[in-house]
Amino acid sequence: MSSDTFPISSRGNEAGASADKLAVLSTPYGESAGVRRRSVLGAGASGGPGPAPRASAGSETTRAIQSALPASIPPRNQDEPSGYAPGSVLLPLAAETSDAVSMSATTPSEPLQAPADTSPAHGTEAEKGTGAVATVTESSAAAAGSVPAPGVEEAREDPVPAALPDSRTWEESAYAPAPRRRRLPMWTAAASFLLLLGVGTAAYAYASHYEDHAVPGTVVAGTDLSGKTREEVVTAVEDLTAKATVTVSGDVEVTASLEDLGVSVDAEATADAAMARGDALVDRFRALVNDQEIEVVTASDDQALADYATSLIPEDQVKAVNATVLLEEDGATFTITPSSAGTSLDSASLGQAARKAAASLTPTSVSVSFDSSAPEVSDSQAQEAADKANEWVGQDITVATADGTSVYTASAVEKASWITVTNSADAAPTIEVDAAQVTSWVEAQAADAGSEPVNGERNVNSDGEVVSTPVEAVDGEDVNNAAEVSDEIVQALDDNQAYSGAFEMTVVEATWSERTIADGAEKLIYQAEPGEKWIDVDLASRTVTSYEGATVVRGPVTIVDGAEETPTVTGTYQIYLQYDSQTMEGDNIDGSRYRTEDVPWVSYFHSGYAFHGAPWRSDFGYSASHGCVNMPVEEAKWIYDWVDIGTTVVSHY
Repeated sequence: MSSDTFPISSRGNEAGASADKLAVLSTPYGESAGVRRRSVLGAGASGGPGPAPRASAGSETTRAIQSALPASIPPRNQDEPSGYAPGSVLLPLAAETSDAVSMSATTPSEPLQAPADTSPAHGTEAEKGTGAVATVTESSAAAAGSVPAPGVEEAREDPVPAALPDSRTWEESAYAPAPRRRRLPMWTAAASFLLLLGVGTAAYAYASHYEDHAVPGTVVAGTDLSGKTREEVVTAVEDLTAKATVTVSGDVEVTASLEDLGVSVDAEATADAAMARGDALVDRFRALVNDQEIEVVTASDDQALADYATSLIPEDQVKAVNATVLLEEDGATFTITPSSAGTSLDSASLGQAARKAAASLTPTSVSVSFDSSAPEVSDSQAQEAADKANEWVGQDITVATADGTSVYTASAVEKASWITVTNSADAAPTIEVDAAQVTSWVEAQAADAGSEPVNGERNVNSDGEVVSTPVEAVDGEDVNNAAEVSDEIVQALDDNQAYSGAFEMTVVEATWSERTIADGAEKLIYQAEPGEKWIDVDLASRTVTSYEGATVVRGPVTIVDGAEETPTVTGTYQIYLQYDSQTMEGDNIDGSRYRTEDVPWVSYFHSGYAFHGAPWRSDFGYSASHGCVNMPVEEAKWIYDWVDIGTTVVSHY
C-alpha cells in the first residue's frame, strides 16, 4: 500500500478511523487494539516516527498476545534478556477484504529508550516508536471472534511488526546518526613516510659506501673481499700470492714460489677487475643477489720456468740444453748456442702446477721425475731463426726528405735492435720486428728532416715605418707521415724486403713581431724603445754611454776594460745583481790568486763581469782589468743608482 494508513478491518471503530485512520484489531482476549500502518514517506512528512509504545507487563493487550502464542514458543520472560527469537509472534489482523489477516509482530531485542508521547490521540500509555511502522493501542471495538486459533496463520498481504517493549536506546535505534567512517590517523602516514625515508637513506648510504669498496659477493680465488677498498684488495691478493706455493716431490723435493716458476700475479690489475664490478650504480644493487668470482690476473715466463727446472737437476748429472738464438757482441749479427742431450726435468708439469696455484692462490703440489732425453730445441731450429733475423738485418732501409736533399739509412746495428728474439723451453725460437723500436728510429729522422720556424722581428718608428729588421722570418717544416713510414718499414721486414720511402712535409709558417723604437735609434748599436734605459759599452773607444731610448743621459765615460789575456765579453746582456760594496777575488794569468776588498758600487751584467768603481786607478782609457769594466767611483755609483735589474747592456767593438 502507498497510502499513509493501512485499514486492518472494515468493521473497526469508525470514529477512531475518521480521526486517526486507525484499523481495529479484534482479539478474543479482551479489549481490541488499534493498529496504524504508516509508510516511510508518510512518517517523514509528519516529522518522523514517534517513540515505540512501551506495553506494560500487566496490560490486557500484553496478556492477550502472550495467551495467543503457540505452545512451542513460550511467552517472553520479563527477566530474560531481550532477543529476536523469543519476541517473534504472529498476530491475526483484519484485512480489507476479509474479516481477519495475520500479522507478524517482531519484538526488538532491546526496548527503545525514547521520551513518551503524551498526545491525546494515543493516551498516556501509547508511545511513539523510533523504528516501527505500526502502533498498537488498547481499544474496546475489536471482536473476539476475529482472531484465529493459536498456531494457525492465514495468508496476509503485508506482515506488520508489532511494537513490543524494546530495550534499545535512542542512540542505538535505526534513526540514530550513522557512525562516521574511520580515517587513517596522521601518525600512520607519518610512520609510512619515515619508513620510506629510512629505506631511501639506507640505499643512498649503501651506494655511496660501495663506490670505493668491493661490492658484496666479490670473490677472488675463493676469498670473499666484499667491503674492502682497492688498496685492501691489493694487499689481500699479495698475501694470498705469497702463500700460493708449489710443493715439488718425486725425484726432486722442494717448495717453490710462483716467482721461482716464472709466474707473476698482477695484484693491481686483479684489484681493478674486482672494483670494476661496482662501477655502475645498478651493479652495486645487483651484487646483493649475485656473487661473482674474479679471475686472478697472471703472466708467465717460460724461460724463467725452464731455468728453474734446470737448476733443480743435481750438479753431478748432465743437463739437457736447448739451442738458443742470441745477438753477437757486434750488435749486428745473430748466432746460436748449440744444444746438448742429458738429464732434463718435466718443466711442463711444473708450469701447469704453477698456473693452477696462481689461478686459485692456494698451495698445490706436483710430482716430477728426471728424464734422459734430447733437448726440446735443436740446433737446426735455432739456426733457422738466426738466419731469418740476419736476412732482415741485411735489407736496406732508407727514407729521404721530400726534396731529396737528405737521405736517412738505417745501419745494421739499428736494424738488429728492431728484432726481438724469443727463446722457448719447449719450442723453436721465434723472431719478430719490434714496431716501437722502428717508430723511435723514424721519429728521430723526421725530427732532423723537419725544421722549426724562425719568427721575424721588425723595428718601426713612431710613424709605423719599418726602419730595421733584426731577424728575418723563415718558415719551418714538419714531417706529417712518420707513422705511415714506420708501418711500411715493419711490413717490409716481415716480408723480408728492402724499403725506400720519403717523408712528406707540412710548412709551418713563421710569424712577425714588430717593435716600436725611439726615433733615431735605428742608427745605434741597440735599437731601444722610447724611454728604454740601456748602456752602450764601446770597447773600441773604451767608453760607456748611458741612453734612454735614443737620447744620451750620461757619458761617454772613459773606462778600463779587460786586458788582452782577460778581455771583456761582448754581446747583449742585462743587469742581474748589484752590491754597494764587495770583496773580489780570482785567478791571475800566472795562476796566482788576487783579492781586492771593499770594491764599491758593483753592478753585474754577465756571469762575473760587472761595472764597478776602481779607486786604485788614477787614470782610465786603456785595457788592464780582469774583464770587468773599471770606472771612476762616482761614475760607478751613478750607474748603480740609475740602472734597474733587467736594464740592457750592449758590449761591442
